[in-house]
Amino acid sequence: MTDNGREEPPTNPFAAVGYGYPPPPPKPRRTGWIIGGIAALVVVLGAGIAVGVVAGQSSEPPPKPVAAPGYSMDNVANACDLVDPAALKKWSPTPKGQPEHKEVRPSEHDAGRLSCQLRYTGDDLLNSAEILLDVDFTEGTAPSSYESWKRGTLAKTGEGKASGPITGVGTEGFWHSEVYGELVANTRYVLCAVDQNVSVRVRLNFSRTREVAQMHRAEVQPIAEAQARKALNGLKGIR
Repeated sequence: MTDNGREEPPTNPFAAVGYGYPPPPPKPRRTGWIIGGIAALVVVLGAGIAVGVVAGQSSEPPPKPVAAPGYSMDNVANACDLVDPAALKKWSPTPKGQPEHKEVRPSEHDAGRLSCQLRYTGDDLLNSAEILLDVDFTEGTAPSSYESWKRGTLAKTGEGKASGPITGVGTEGFWHSEVYGELVANTRYVLCAVDQNVSVRVRLNFSRTREVAQMHRAEVQPIAEAQARKALNGLKGIR
């Protein structure tokens, strides 16, 4: 009761509870979304980089296979099997001694080489014919025997000597001839050729008395060319 005699309504300490506003709801936390979005972006970027790498790799040409050597002595048991002496027998039909041959198989220190020597004679022992075949293999960037033969052979110049190129036998070739002697005319004819990993040299040697018809390059060169082709074919397994 107040001083004026009027009663004041009682004060209700809980009135505000029924009429007050509830606190605002908490804001949603975006941390998970952000982390998830970053992870997805990383995945997408990673996939794009991977695709780009694959695309870049696929655009490059595939490596070329290494070519196998074109010639081999694997199937040659006797170097003289690569020689055809039939043409020589026209002048000197009788074999003189046994054929001489040598085969050096490829090893760590040698690419391989072989040689053959056949000699023939006739009724007159002064009239003889001889054929020699040399085959040398090379590996990688090693210099070929052809280059060495060429330098040494073509350095021989002067009277009775002649040289020239050969086409149609290997990738490159040359011929060289020498004629010398008085009582006996000696003809030396050399043909060298190179092709891929092999060098081939054919040497024809003729000794003829002056009374006998002499040898000429026109008839000797086809023999040497045929012999070089026979050797190359044999080293490729062509019979």
